[in-house]
Amino acid sequence: MTDTIRTLEDLEIVGGAPCLDFTNTINSRLYPEHDYLLQYSDLVDWVRKVGLLSPTQTSQLQRQAKQNPQEAEKTLAAAHTLRDLFYRLFSNAAKGSELDKKDMATFITSYGEAISHALLIRHEDHYTTTWKLDESLTAVLSPIIYSAGELLLSEKLSQVKECPGCGWLFLDTSKNQSRRWCNMNTCGAKDKMRRYHTKQRKKK
Repeated sequence: MTDTIRTLEDLEIVGGAPCLDFTNTINSRLYPEHDYLLQYSDLVDWVRKVGLLSPTQTSQLQRQAKQNPQEAEKTLAAAHTLRDLFYRLFSNAAKGSELDKKDMATFITSYGEAISHALLIRHEDHYTTTWKLDESLTAVLSPIIYSAGELLLSEKLSQVKECPGCGWLFLDTSKNQSRRWCNMNTCGAKDKMRRYHTKQRKKK
């Protein structure tokens, strides 16, 4: 997380999973000052940025949004609600706590709806997932929800950590599970500087 970043183009992608990076579209969970998803077009641009949908698919969604601005606003509100749900789920996972039953029930409903927008496409010796986007603007949320489902069903769930500097979530894939910060150059550097100044004050 970087205080100076205020555009989607420069937003750091450090989560290791799309659903975690989705929760990180607020500059800080501890000291929130900026939301990167202020309108539906931001949501679509973010989905394209992280590679969940192709430029052709996102262009289609942007055109549909212009034709139905009210549905676009409702979808953005649903995205914000979903983002908060993901944060609660994965923040609890990072703490090693039991996931809230009501939150899980809400997620399962959303997951089932997301799967209904999926298509399985044959690719060589296996199938890959793609998404039906011609039904409603909310379909943009489907690959994000699917990503969360994959993580919840994976052993990688135990690798989820929360940055103590900003509250961003990430997968700790380091060999000895020692990663602490979302980014050593931002939150890690700030902590190092704070400790340095504290040490200097104690010497006086």
